[in-house]
Amino acid sequence: MTNEEYIKLTKRTEVLTERYQELMVMEQTPTIQDIIGEYMEEAERINKILSEKREYLYNFVDGGWNSEYAYTRELAIKQAKARWENTCMQADPATFRVSTPTDYQNLLSLFY
Repeated sequence: MTNEEYIKLTKRTEVLTERYQELMVMEQTPTIQDIIGEYMEEAERINKILSEKREYLYNFVDGGWNSEYAYTRELAIKQAKARWENTCMQADPATFRVSTPTDYQNLLSLFY
């Protein structure tokens, strides 16, 4: 997920929350209750996505790989740069990707 996508999802949650709060003051017909329920479920689903860090795998310019846990790709790049700034290691920003079990296993197989 990029920072832009993260911001869009955050704004979407805010809109959904405002909408179901406004609907709560209206007469509670079955249709209104269904809409409120849908808005609340979607807001909860988005909040769950936004609150989970993902593992981002990346390669170093001179070879090797590592990982960072972050909410967004950009944040993972920033963390990696800070982590390796006083060393000879340099993370390649173009290689950052969300970890998958297959990708992770392939990288681990390089050690055997």
